[in-house]
Amino acid sequence: MVTNGIDLSREGTIATLTLNRPARKNAVTFAMWQALADIFTDFGRDPTLRGVILTGAGSTFSAGADIGDFEQTRASTEQGIAYEVVVDAACDAIAALGRPVVAAIQGHCYGGACNLAMACDFRIISANARMAIPAAKLSIVYGVKGTARLLGLVGLAEAKRIFFSAQPFNADHALRIGFAQAIVEDPLAGAKMLLDDFSDLAPLSIAGAKAILNGLATTDKPFDADAAETHILQALNSADYKEGRAAFSQKRAPRFQGR
Repeated sequence: MVTNGIDLSREGTIATLTLNRPARKNAVTFAMWQALADIFTDFGRDPTLRGVILTGAGSTFSAGADIGDFEQTRASTEQGIAYEVVVDAACDAIAALGRPVVAAIQGHCYGGACNLAMACDFRIISANARMAIPAAKLSIVYGVKGTARLLGLVGLAEAKRIFFSAQPFNADHALRIGFAQAIVEDPLAGAKMLLDDFSDLAPLSIAGAKAILNGLATTDKPFDADAAETHILQALNSADYKEGRAAFSQKRAPRFQGR
């Protein structure tokens, strides 16, 4: 399936979403930002899905937002505000998905592409990966949510260095500061291997843990204790909880259904 420069494929319980504009280094158009929000929202309605990989076609992840779009989509104050709303909606949809999402990164991951990658739960990168947020080269202030995600991953001093310098950092540095979780020869294969570690575990446990951890890490709004309690009670009253107890007593592997 191809939508607005985005390819979607499915292998078993894992979906792979590929940014596919290699002639433009997979730069993300305004239409693609809109589509990403819709796609990840739809993923949340699929009970058979167990994980998602976000990657780029060819030799690069993404050069970031397509600056060629800006004269039409980000030229005025009103357009700039509306653009940031759409970017936040895409990244929020990734972060809110109750399944693990892994960014498989090779080559460049710049600007808005970092925002997408940081909204994922994990980032598996190649040795030639280069990350950068060059907002200061365009007199742009990165959005609050993306800034908060970077701060949560790398800490205050590193986040300042990344923003103030607008310079790329390499794979070794990304691993050292906590931006990435692993450097591998094939990031797509590495992402699949990571998701395999989670595929047989209880989906409600993973969804609840993700929601609560993301809520605790969020700085722009108070922690939603009621939503956390909903996740806890949903798992407690689920058929999967009964199955987990039965499997433990019978000394067999559980068969979780996500309900």
